[in-house]
Amino acid sequence: MQNSIFNKVENNFFKIVLFLVSAILIINIFGYFHELGYDGEHHKWYIEVLPLDLPTDQDTKEYFSPPLPYLFPSVIDSVCDKLNEVYLRDINCTYIYGKLTQILQALMFIGIIFLIRNISETIEPKNIKYLNSVLLLFIMIPVSYKSFAMIRGEPYISFFMFLLIAIVTKVAYKEIEITNKLTFFTGIILGFIGLSRQWGLLFFPALLVLLVIVIRKNDKIFNVKFLKYSFLSFLISLFVFGWFYLMLFLDYGSLTAFNRAPVTFSFNNQPSSFYFGLGMEDIFSRPIRGFSMTNMLIPVLYSDVWGDYWGYFIVTMGRGGLEANYEIVRYLGRVNLVSIIPTLLMLSGIVGFLLKFNKNQKNGVFYTFILSAITFFWIGYMWFLIKYPIPLKGDTIKGTYILPLIHLLPFFGAYLLDQIKESSSKMYKLIFGILTLIMIHNLPAMVTRFFGGM
Repeated sequence: MQNSIFNKVENNFFKIVLFLVSAILIINIFGYFHELGYDGEHHKWYIEVLPLDLPTDQDTKEYFSPPLPYLFPSVIDSVCDKLNEVYLRDINCTYIYGKLTQILQALMFIGIIFLIRNISETIEPKNIKYLNSVLLLFIMIPVSYKSFAMIRGEPYISFFMFLLIAIVTKVAYKEIEITNKLTFFTGIILGFIGLSRQWGLLFFPALLVLLVIVIRKNDKIFNVKFLKYSFLSFLISLFVFGWFYLMLFLDYGSLTAFNRAPVTFSFNNQPSSFYFGLGMEDIFSRPIRGFSMTNMLIPVLYSDVWGDYWGYFIVTMGRGGLEANYEIVRYLGRVNLVSIIPTLLMLSGIVGFLLKFNKNQKNGVFYTFILSAITFFWIGYMWFLIKYPIPLKGDTIKGTYILPLIHLLPFFGAYLLDQIKESSSKMYKLIFGILTLIMIHNLPAMVTRFFGGM
């Protein structure tokens, strides 16, 4: 009887995921006002300068951000403004373009779920348990819902990254033929990653790692095709995103311009507590800003990924015209506690893969590729935190900033679960069941409390 129920859920898990995620996204779309997100007013000013002009540092402090995530809402805003002028109406254009963009980003979130299924079918065909493991680990991380409710570039990076991974994995596995059309499409998608936000550029070195791996494992004829495909795709992407970074360099003297002055790189830029602080005093009881975890990398990042350390989505803190709801903080402490299990599972998956790295294991190409992406994202993010230190606040330690990295970790959790399944089906079911209970427990952390806050 229990096996029958488990098999029924297992076979319909993708549909369950789609329904659950769609319900959460719909609630957040109609509950959350986009300007309440990180630097929301500056993203608003960026949108309202586009689509005909790029903003300068005099228009918004987000001037350094690439324009792709702001293009759709800016067009909606322009049309809305014209309607107000022509018909002498007072339509709230900010509200309209905000909601339409949140709907677009929700569709992108759903698109990622379909892309995860596509990728899983490539690397683990007909392995429904593997797919379900990736999906469960992916949808249970609260920072995803918070990030996709805001108008910013990281959700776009994740969507285009998954789309590109789906394509290049099929090419590397020789499931699709390399054509001129595919090369052009790949170049456009790669360009969109670079045009979404600077973090996207950190994905590019992983493609070079993939190129090296593929060349080492294939014959000369395929290698020549793959090398040409990779080079031309990158060349096309440069035309898509390169112009923006060239303009940044010409106008502000740096390809990585930012709204704060950098300091000379040194690990001493940050105090030892930044690197080694664990915040044990508050991480499971008061995992929000204002207490002992200030500027501690690991506990702040962990609390922001699984909860709402900065108070922009769940902990209202009196923002947006809403009363503070500090009573929810203890619950977020419990979320942090139970989320140790999926966190350790995903990180242990990386360790497990590395321990078998030289044993020519199944899907080594794929996992090496995404692990290199995770590594480059992390190195780039650490460089940023050390170059732009703010020890008194540490307000650049946000889970949203490394959203693409976080989104790749579930593959390693599923990798480990697949290994466990091969050894013990009962242990796999037990762990999957525990993860499901954690997902249910964490569900309230995925839904905004900023209802009506404008």
